Amino acid sequence: MVVLPVINRWFVSVEKPKSSRALPGFVREAKTFPTEAEAKQYAKEMISDDGSRIIAGTLLGPDQPTRRIISGRQLHHWVAE
Repeated sequence: MVVLPVINRWFVSVEKPKSSRALPGFVREAKTFPTEAEAKQYAKEMISDDGSRIIAGTLLGPDQPTRRIISGRQLHHWVAE
């Protein structure tokens, strides 16, 4: 049996409020990163007071579930580490 190595990829998803009052809701953008440090730096840059929702985590692969989710207060502690 061949065992393939698990390669963690990090993602950061940012949901920003739409600027149009006629179309309420959020616009979401997600990016993936090869390292936690790069994901952390991007999340730190995206943190603002405009009502954005930011979620970060690891992906195991396209057919596997997310392994770790970081959001809310945890996100602020995570980027400060």
